[in-house]
Amino acid sequence: MTKCRKGVNDSPLSNLGNNKYNVKVQDRVSLPLLTVSSVSESSPSCSFTATCSSQDSHINSTFSCETRTCSQEGGERSEGIPDTFLQVHQLSGSIICNHSNHVSWSNNTITIKDVCHQHDDPEGLSVCLVKTCVFSVGLSIMVSAVITVHLMEKLNENK
Repeated sequence: MTKCRKGVNDSPLSNLGNNKYNVKVQDRVSLPLLTVSSVSESSPSCSFTATCSSQDSHINSTFSCETRTCSQEGGERSEGIPDTFLQVHQLSGSIICNHSNHVSWSNNTITIKDVCHQHDDPEGLSVCLVKTCVFSVGLSIMVSAVITVHLMEKLNENK
């Protein structure tokens, strides 16, 4: 089926009678663009706006996250080309932008942890914590060595 055949067409089969059919031809959807803006972080909450856009339309949704739970306002349906839909929603710690029509479906995803940094997994060790521990242990060893050398010199002087 080609685009030049879209619109009202006669039935090509003679046994169907003299019927008219409305034919729609759609292209595959493009990969949607998912962007995040207006990020506001204050411990323990974070809020941001996610924009899901295609070549012909866009949709915004606001997310408010606290600890590991996020709520969403907006983003259920878009305006634009008929029979083409954009949707933005959250699922399993990710923000997902879907672009679909009757022919195809495509999506783009952003992890909430990449947007709201205080939602990083607290069970893992942070690089800053490891550096602090290594520095503290190293400093303790050096101070102990200086004290030991000083005490050894003092003992040798008293003999």
